[in-house]
Amino acid sequence: MSTPFEPVVFRPLPRPLKPFPQETESSFLNRLATANAIPVQRLKQPSRWLTSRLDPIDRLSVLSGQPRTAIQYAIPHWENKAWNVSNRPLALTPRWACRRCVARRTGTPEPPVMVWRSKYHDQVCTPHRLWIGRAVENPGRQFDLIDLPDVVQAQQRHYRLLRRHGPAVITACYEHCSSFWHSLFQRGYRLSDRAERLRQMSTRDHHVRPWEPQRYAAVYPEIVEAMSLYASPHWRRLAQSAHQFGLFRAEFNRRLPQENALRTTARQWFLIELMRIAHRIERSIEAAELKALVAHHQAEAAATEPCTKGCSSIRYIQDHGSRRRPST
Repeated sequence: MSTPFEPVVFRPLPRPLKPFPQETESSFLNRLATANAIPVQRLKQPSRWLTSRLDPIDRLSVLSGQPRTAIQYAIPHWENKAWNVSNRPLALTPRWACRRCVARRTGTPEPPVMVWRSKYHDQVCTPHRLWIGRAVENPGRQFDLIDLPDVVQAQQRHYRLLRRHGPAVITACYEHCSSFWHSLFQRGYRLSDRAERLRQMSTRDHHVRPWEPQRYAAVYPEIVEAMSLYASPHWRRLAQSAHQFGLFRAEFNRRLPQENALRTTARQWFLIELMRIAHRIERSIEAAELKALVAHHQAEAAATEPCTKGCSSIRYIQDHGSRRRPST
């Protein structure tokens, strides 16, 4: 009896390439195509009429000449999975890797590498002191922070808060504190530290514009300081209490003192917003915890659901009959 015909669709490329940690599949394919001077479409579909039984990991392993375990470790997420969308606590999204990290690992900063990063928690490459986060549209817009050590220290503190309180709490704190500070500056709030950072990041022939990443880096230390306050359950409780709000306000002013008092309606907005932020963060945390609980019960239900594709009902009762379903 003859064996079935299995065509070899994917072959090792002449120039092997190692994947970058947390690199996206499309970025790795583009780098493979560039290194071997072939169109990327030929890597995705080498033949128009022959199909391969290899899964995406095995395909990349064959093309790049790397072991399957190396591909699994470096590229843990795949673009065609529904859970890759930005609705999880870390909100992993494709973003440009630090160009200095790319040069150190690959020997050249070109071509650029796209990796999975959190859009809330990865703003600075601390080893190379480079801003890689918000508003960076390409690796060329990543800028040096060697003269701004407080911004690098803010990222390190951000990571410590993340380890201490968890992604659900810190994600909510960053999202609401960031929007609060930018709204505060639009209402005439002045901060000399922010102005000094903007001055250091500006040049004689170029001033920082409102949409450039330097604007976000200049206020990042203040955002992290506010996050540390709202991440504490104690201070969050005081901020939501009408009778003890004065204690929270005093602590906020101690950590982030106002240089010039707000005037007219901005003053009242500032006090109300301090209380509203605590309520919004609390609701976001509760929603994230509920979502995680639902996902956990769905995973348990999927693991214990009866087999309907030719499985014996007697065998299912023997395996699962004595187990009680977890209460919801």
